[in-house]
Amino acid sequence: MTARRSDRDSLSIAQEDYLETIYKLSLEKGTVRVTDVAKRLGVRRPPVTRAVQSLEKLGFVERDDRREIVLTARARRLASALAHRHSDLFFFLSDVLGVDASTAEADTCQMEHGISPETAQGLHEFLEEYSQLDIETRKRLRGNSENAEFGFLPRGRGSGWRA
Repeated sequence: MTARRSDRDSLSIAQEDYLETIYKLSLEKGTVRVTDVAKRLGVRRPPVTRAVQSLEKLGFVERDDRREIVLTARARRLASALAHRHSDLFFFLSDVLGVDASTAEADTCQMEHGISPETAQGLHEFLEEYSQLDIETRKRLRGNSENAEFGFLPRGRGSGWRA
């Protein structure tokens, strides 16, 4: 369920973030307005208005008479893939690697824009297999330690050896 690469190439990271935010808000609320997006992102309305206008020119969003923001089918596919990628990366960092939630979220926001659809699919497939493992096997793979060092890595390699 990956979006066409040309769609991703035509958007900036900020535009991808706006699409993902609009998508998530539409799932939660049904209708989305500029004020909703601004509130969710913690920004003022003028930059959101400009972003929505640019996405509208590119054919990713439409606005109705009530100024509600509606994603086009193409944008929904892309935003769905971005949201899924975000979810997978966050789960991998926080649950598999044991990174704390705030760091995992910040890193996810950076990583989700740089990986290819093929890598995202491979990660998804890995996580599907990983989620089928029993909790004891997961603990064994992580070395059963609080700092999530992997038991099969040489000592110290799983906790910041590249810092």
